[in-house]
This record gives sequence, C-alpha cells and structure tokens, in this order.
Amino acid sequence: MNIKLKIIGMLLLLGVVLFAFKAPKVNYKIDTQKSTVQWTGYHLAKSYEHIGNVNIQSGSLALENGKLSAGSFVIDMTSITNSDVTDGSKNGKLVGHLKSDDFFNVEKYPTAKLVITQASELGNGKFKATADLTIRGITKPIEFEAMIEEGKDDMIMASAEFNVERTQYEVMYGWSIENAMLDDEFTLKVNLTAKKSNS
Repeated sequence: MNIKLKIIGMLLLLGVVLFAFKAPKVNYKIDTQKSTVQWTGYHLAKSYEHIGNVNIQSGSLALENGKLSAGSFVIDMTSITNSDVTDGSKNGKLVGHLKSDDFFNVEKYPTAKLVITQASELGNGKFKATADLTIRGITKPIEFEAMIEEGKDDMIMASAEFNVERTQYEVMYGWSIENAMLDDEFTLKVNLTAKKSNS
C-alpha cells in the first residue's frame, strides 16, 4: 500500500513539474499594414471572376509550444476594392454595388470578423482550424487549413485560403432562381504578418 502511495505521489509531483514548465502562450499582434485579405467572386458558370482586397483593421494570433492555439482579426468592409476592372467609372460602380445592401451593406455592417475556436496540427507548419466567421452580423462556423511560418525579429507569418458560402450571410444578389448569375461561393485568401507582443 505504501509503495502504491509513493508511486501516486511521484506521478502527482511529475505532473506538477511538467505543468510548471509548460511553455506559456505567446501572443502576436497582427501588423495591419503588412497583412492582406484578397477576395475573389465568380460568375455562376465560372466564365469570369472579380478580384479585390479588403483591409484588416486589427487582430492577433496565439501560439503554444509553437502551435497555433487561438487568433482573430477584424476586417474593415468599408475598405473593399476591386483590382480587375480598369475603367474608373465601372470600377467605382462595382465597388459601390459591393458596399450596398445587395452585397455587404457596409453602412450597417462596417466590419467582418473571424475568430479561431480550435486548431489541430497537421505537420510541417500546417494546421486545421475551426473558426467563427461573422459577415453582415451573421456568424457561422467554417473550417480551413492554415500555414504558420516563423520569421525574423519575433515575427510570424500565417496564411490561409477558404471559400465562403455567401447566401449563409444573406449576400443574396444575383441568386434568385430566375436571375441566377453569381456563384454561391466567394474565396478569401488571407496573408497575415504578426509581431510578438508583451501583452
């Protein structure tokens, strides 16, 4: 009985020691000037696509033992641009349409947000992430693969690409049965640069 108690005591002590030496969570603040979010929208028949960008307003990532454990970022939807339409008038019309209630209604919903709720390591810097994505005030879960790379001067780079089902967020323009013209999904390509934070 004494031997069993000693073994249990040793295991408990080992657990305390391992817990004490567990690597702390390291927080990284996203550099909004060096980070990008590119969107791509498609014609229903994939005969053409539109491409543009939106700015990141703020965000952070967290790593534990070098592994992605948490993260979130806010997108400034009022900053949405288009890069493939070269005619100034047509470009302005398209961007205005994207900002309208037909699409993202940026006057009422000026920001979108992604919050990572779970991440598991796949190897070679890759992670499978589950996140809550909020667009037009509607939050839905999504899954995607992300890549984390370490850089110089306490910097990390994170990248991911995933499709968003726009009708789930009431981005319904051009999706009525009699007037279907746009694909149900658009793509977001995210590239983040973040610096180690003391907070």
